[in-house]
Amino acid sequence: MGASKPDPQRPLARNNSASKRFEVHPAEIINAYYQNQSCDPFTPIDNPCELGNLAVYSINVSSAADVIAGLQFAQENNVRLAIKNTGHDYNGKSTGQGALSLWMWNLKTTDVMINYTSRSYTGPAIKLGSGVIGGEAIEAAAASGYRMVGGECGSVGLAGGYTQGGGHSILNSIYGMAADNVLEWEVVTATGEYLIASPTQNEDLYWALSGGGGGTYGVVLSMTAKLYEDGPIVGGSLSFDNTDMDNDNSTFWQAVELWFQYFPSFIKDNNTLQWVFESSYFSAESLNLIGATNVSAVESLLAPYLQELDGLGIEYSLTAQLSSTYISHFDKYYGPLPYGAEPPSTILSSRLVPRAVLDDTETTTKLIGAFRDTVRSGTFLVGCSGMNVTNAIHHDNAVLPAWRDASAICNVDAFWNYTAPFSQNVAVKEELTSVHVPAIEAASPGGGVYLNEMDPSYQGNWKQNMYGENYETLLSIKNKYDPTNIFYGHFAVGGDLFTVDGSGRLCLPQA
Repeated sequence: MGASKPDPQRPLARNNSASKRFEVHPAEIINAYYQNQSCDPFTPIDNPCELGNLAVYSINVSSAADVIAGLQFAQENNVRLAIKNTGHDYNGKSTGQGALSLWMWNLKTTDVMINYTSRSYTGPAIKLGSGVIGGEAIEAAAASGYRMVGGECGSVGLAGGYTQGGGHSILNSIYGMAADNVLEWEVVTATGEYLIASPTQNEDLYWALSGGGGGTYGVVLSMTAKLYEDGPIVGGSLSFDNTDMDNDNSTFWQAVELWFQYFPSFIKDNNTLQWVFESSYFSAESLNLIGATNVSAVESLLAPYLQELDGLGIEYSLTAQLSSTYISHFDKYYGPLPYGAEPPSTILSSRLVPRAVLDDTETTTKLIGAFRDTVRSGTFLVGCSGMNVTNAIHHDNAVLPAWRDASAICNVDAFWNYTAPFSQNVAVKEELTSVHVPAIEAASPGGGVYLNEMDPSYQGNWKQNMYGENYETLLSIKNKYDPTNIFYGHFAVGGDLFTVDGSGRLCLPQA
């Protein structure tokens, strides 16, 4: 059949960027690059509509037995295997041309345990089926008076690549990474073995699953993670515009640089901050003061920086709001629940910014220079999350060590233009990964890359930047639990064993 007419008023086109559209269908994926424009609502009606990179068949997983059957079939018939929950993965792990897909979406169980007890932890916990998304988990925890570490995008599945890749959150500074909070994984290995992985049982698999990347070591059926007593949060926002764009913009960029000098002091007491900027504006759109009970806390926290803005003559907007619970705070700044409003059609990269870079004014200036060059054309914007997970209490895990030394993760974002030629979007991706990412990396020595948030055309040392010193140990664990390499992912541990040929097939190199 042909593609739909390229009319943006048509429902298919109008709803194409809605997260739910991709999640409730067994083969759909969010990353527009892997959609490959093989069948979308924007191409001419006489274009063929083909599966392209989408999986050919999907198993609607409801139990371990379904996973075991799928693994057995794929291995006996030499069929490519994919694991898909929400389809959020930016590096295409959720799909594969000609693949059999394990669709985890309907594993929706949520079990709040007030007195979870193990040899390593006693306290409140929640067991989540691997199909549970962040917004659903927040609602389940809140119904019992708790909160848990989850992402800012409510539509992301928690037990999948999010937590398995580390998991940053507005609760990082107080509770650590999402992977730091995992108590237990329920998993099926490549050989069809059903296992529980915890700090005291199958410890190596627990270690790898907790930060070493999703879809690599086994098929996760559920995750059990810590819960925390709910309480108040003060939220706020700070924004100002560049009113000097006709001149050299120096005042605006001085203000941005000062923010980078000051914000590490703002995240020392359980706080997290999120901000975005381009050449025309700066917006700290989410200031999260965990445990604060008065809106005056926002102005008190930012007072030194606000004085700098006053000194520069920059007018700014400052807001603050007290929420009695985490769910009410989250819904205001990241809602509506459960899916949230994050657009999926993003081209992005990430960089962990070491604390040491921001402790030095010279290196901070170089970093801001790289960001300024990146946003100059108006194609890209920079969005950062400031957090401090240095002293997070956690069991030993495979979270990239660079997170412990970082003050922020900064993403460079652009948005996929569905109505533009595919080649035009690819050119934007190539500019990002060949020009801007190398410049930002050079200006932030000692940093790393968040493996869940990087463009697939990344040209850097992915093993070092995404896994660091953990890579070789992770590879040995993968070889132990996946001896036939049934689990493949671009930039996943062991993924470089394979190549993708011109027709999109996954191949082992010829001996």
